[in-house]
Amino acid sequence: MRTTFVACASFVLVLALAARAQTPAVKIGVLHVQNAILSTVEGHQVFAAFEAKFAAKKAELEKRQVEIAALQEQLRKGSVTMSADVQRKLSREIDRKTNALNHDADDVQSEYREEQEDLTQTLDRKFRLVLDKWAKDAGLSVVLDVGNPQTPAYWWANAVDITAEVVRAYDSQHPPPVSKEQR
Repeated sequence: MRTTFVACASFVLVLALAARAQTPAVKIGVLHVQNAILSTVEGHQVFAAFEAKFAAKKAELEKRQVEIAALQEQLRKGSVTMSADVQRKLSREIDRKTNALNHDADDVQSEYREEQEDLTQTLDRKFRLVLDKWAKDAGLSVVLDVGNPQTPAYWWANAVDITAEVVRAYDSQHPPPVSKEQR
C-alpha cells in the first residue's frame, strides 16, 4: 500500500513539475496488458492450445477422483456386511489411490503454472516490442498498465485506453500462420 502511494505521489509530482516548467503536455495511454495479450489472435491460439493440452490431464484426474469416490461409497455401503480384512484392504486401496491422485494433481498444477508462465513471458516480450513502437509513433509519454495493482492509475478517460489499437497493431505485425485447410 505504501509503495503504491509513494509511486502515485512521485508520478503526480513529476507531472506537476513538467506542467510548471512549461514543457509539452504529457500524453498518457492506459492499457490492460494481460487482456491485450490474450486478445491478440496469437494469444487466443496459444492459450486455446494450452488449455486443450491440459483439458485431457484434468479429465484423467477427474476420472480417477470418481473412481475413488466409488470405492469410498462401496466401503460405506459394505461396512456392515464386509469383513474387517476386506474393509482394511479397501481402505488401504482408497488411501493409496488418493495419495497418488494428490501427487499427480500437484505435478499437473506445477506443470500448468510453469508452462503458463513460459507462454506469457514469450508473448509479453513480443508484445512489448510492438507496444514500444506503437507508443512512440502515437506520441505517448506514458502507458499505464491498469491490470497491474501496482500501477498508480486511479482515473482516466476512456479515450486514452489504447488496448484495442495495440491489439490491432500486434495482430497486423504477427498474423497467425495459415493452415493447410485455409489455403
